[in-house]
Amino acid sequence: MASKNRVTVNLSDDEAAQFAALAKKAKVSKAWLGRRAICDLLDRARNDDQEAVLPLATAGKGTR
Repeated sequence: MASKNRVTVNLSDDEAAQFAALAKKAKVSKAWLGRRAICDLLDRARNDDQEAVLPLATAGKGTR
C-alpha cells in the first residue's frame, strides 16, 4: 500500500520507549504499529458511538 499522507505525533520519553518496545516485541515497525492503531480507532469510530471512542471532555487539555 503506497502512503500519500503522513502524521506526526509527539510522545513523552516513556511513551516512545514503550511504543518502541511493543514494536520490537511484535517484530513490526513503529510505522506499522501506528497505522494499525489508527485503523483500529477508525474502525471503532465507524462502528461505535464516537463519544465512547473519543472522550471529547479531555480534548485540547494535553491528556490522552
